[in-house]
Amino acid sequence: MSKPVSDKKVVKALIDICLSEGLREVVISPGSRNAPLTLTFAAHQEFECFSIVDERSAAFFALGMAQQTGRPVALVCTSGTALLNYAPALAEAFYQNIPLIVISADRPLEWVDQGDGQTIRQVGALSNVVKFACQLPTSYGDESDDWYVNRVVSEAFYHCRFVKPGPVHINMPFREPLYGKTVHAAQPQRKIQQIRSEYKLPESEIDELASVWNETDRILILAGSQTPNEELNALLRTISTMEQVVVLTETISNIHGDKIFSGIDKIVSTITEEEIHFYKPKLLITLDGAVVSKMVKTFLRDYPAKYHWHISPINHHLDTYQQLSTAIEADAVVFFSQLAPKITSHKSRYQLTWDKSAERAENHHTEYLEKCAWSDLKVFDILAKHVPAHYQVQWGNSSTVRYAQLFKEFHTINNWSNRGTCGIDGSLSTAVGAAHITQKETLLVCGDLSFLYDSNGLWNNYLSAHLRIIVINNGGGGIFRFIPGPSDFEELETYFEASHGLNMKPMAEMYNLDYALADSETVLQEQLDQFFAPGIKPKILEIKTPSKENAGILKSYFKRIKEEL
Repeated sequence: MSKPVSDKKVVKALIDICLSEGLREVVISPGSRNAPLTLTFAAHQEFECFSIVDERSAAFFALGMAQQTGRPVALVCTSGTALLNYAPALAEAFYQNIPLIVISADRPLEWVDQGDGQTIRQVGALSNVVKFACQLPTSYGDESDDWYVNRVVSEAFYHCRFVKPGPVHINMPFREPLYGKTVHAAQPQRKIQQIRSEYKLPESEIDELASVWNETDRILILAGSQTPNEELNALLRTISTMEQVVVLTETISNIHGDKIFSGIDKIVSTITEEEIHFYKPKLLITLDGAVVSKMVKTFLRDYPAKYHWHISPINHHLDTYQQLSTAIEADAVVFFSQLAPKITSHKSRYQLTWDKSAERAENHHTEYLEKCAWSDLKVFDILAKHVPAHYQVQWGNSSTVRYAQLFKEFHTINNWSNRGTCGIDGSLSTAVGAAHITQKETLLVCGDLSFLYDSNGLWNNYLSAHLRIIVINNGGGGIFRFIPGPSDFEELETYFEASHGLNMKPMAEMYNLDYALADSETVLQEQLDQFFAPGIKPKILEIKTPSKENAGILKSYFKRIKEEL
């Protein structure tokens, strides 16, 4: 027998389509206007429903789940500013191509701008950060309403999943009463089947591109942020054995191999003006996915290649390096699979040139860190040797993910970071969502400001015992002492660095997490084995480093990397 659900037919129609489309996870934030949705989603055992009060945290929690599963996760909120709190996570999902479905309750149209509580202009409020938006009818009475809801919600699921995934918004105005329940007669919804094409380039186009490749002796492939993909990894490993090819990756590229170059900031920082010709590519190939390294971006903009191919399933002329010559509308795996049989390796010193610089940089890196004083840099050196290989790591933004780039040890594990928009908000909530849905050992490494900013990420009932959180507390935004500009002003500590004297122990106690503190190399070494050991609840390890010394040590590090001997 069916359970009683909301008596609003439009809600039943929506939920039936969600079921037919395979939606499983629904993150609900408490409210009254969204009661019809809450009552109906919760009544269906096919859905796993999560209750998270803070909408901003809820959205990042959902993002963490969708990031790991690759399937849509729904967000349900009440009317008013609740919806706007989803915006940061939706922006991240938009640029990371992560599928989220926002279902927002709303006041009826006639009450917008009429002084009614929790009423704003919700239609179009998220237009810049969603792929598709629609509004369902307030009244639902005839066959045309049924046809419209079926069609438009099916279209929302299409845009959420294809051609590249992303967030969508379904707005639902409800009139009172909101809490009526009934048992609806069975009325299956029409399911519009979605068939995704496997787009391949014409052979004539591949032949032309292969001809350019085979005539080029300096080819540079740059991979930014990528979801772990063994098929792409295998293709690039094979291609990277060609003498004229250099493949550059970052920690969050999730691509690695014997002939693939990681730690690219270290290498690029060694290149002198006199050597540019030997490192500058003739053909640059880039993939979708943000690149963290500012050094690499500057290098490629200042010394443009003759050809720049960008590969993306959606042709939107991404021209990060201001030299785009060919936009290739294709999936990277499909493209390299088509290209591989038609390209050959030929004599070139290009890879050898990069290899020598990489070796020199790595030697200087090792030598410097053996004598490095206690600092953020030393912390990452120690972590690189201790993070278990089976962990997946979520990196906080700003200096955290940039430090991680310098250590090759991190490149062989699965890495994630909110680099779609690169904000510090949401990294904790994302990690919590990722750890919950996978039940895998998950490590979040973030700075103190990032952790405090998103501390509501701990305010829920879904904290996995597999979650480990490292907070590097240098007393503020340490990156502002390193980047040019802010460090030269007396306003640095107050307005840029946001200095504080807070510690994380009260936060751990509030949410009943295990807590430990390390403030020296010796103590950190002692703490890590216990920190990574299995436990019955999440753990926080706070690592305190000297705020004023960190920037000087990092600058000294890069100075040493650049030296010849």
